[in-house]
Amino acid sequence: MVSATALLYRLFIFLMILSLTIFITPRIRRYPKNLRRLMLMAAIFSGIGAFGRFIDVLVLFVPIPSASKIHLITHVISIGGVIWVFISLILNLERYYIPLTSISNVEEKRKPGASSLVLSSNITQDVGEFLQNINGPVLLFTRYPNLYGNGNIKKIWITTADSKGVSPTALHVLQDIAIRFASENNGATIIVDCLEYLILYNNFKSVFKFLVSLKDHLMIRGATLIIFADPTTLDKSQVALLKREFGPL
Repeated sequence: MVSATALLYRLFIFLMILSLTIFITPRIRRYPKNLRRLMLMAAIFSGIGAFGRFIDVLVLFVPIPSASKIHLITHVISIGGVIWVFISLILNLERYYIPLTSISNVEEKRKPGASSLVLSSNITQDVGEFLQNINGPVLLFTRYPNLYGNGNIKKIWITTADSKGVSPTALHVLQDIAIRFASENNGATIIVDCLEYLILYNNFKSVFKFLVSLKDHLMIRGATLIIFADPTTLDKSQVALLKREFGPL
């Protein structure tokens, strides 16, 4: 006779793991590319665990050959796999999604003539915090000029919709504006928070050439170039190329 306690326990574990699998599976495509594979693996490992727990329930009613082996194998694979996914997820969070942690010391890190790349998933927030802790003249190429304060900040709106802004395709105009600002303001900082938008209207190769050229012009004038970019919108090869040319902040 089947024990009610044993049945309820095994049925509860099966339903919980099955619910996790059902919860994860339809969400896989919602995630950026660097997390989509992890979520797919999470669904697979969770599904394996649910299958093993289903066998645990079924074996209470009908004999199943090698049921104990199935239990052991699915248990090891599912638990080990979920732990691997969790560790990988934490590493991705630390790499991409944790905001700047030392923003208050930005003035100590900022070196005239240097060029830096900041990888961030919350660019507007990180740029806002950055601007609050920086002294000296700042030129900001941005998609969201109204989100930032004024003070010592000169904001250039990158847009195709208004004559008051600059078109994202006019890279030569952006370069001229930045060079002029650096020439007229000692110790100037030029910030780009709309890299993805520029790439959308041009292409990565053209934008990368523009940034490298701008970097050289600003370095000669002792100005600092800081580029904010969301790594989830770029290919790994593009991120690697940017990292090679522009050091971390």
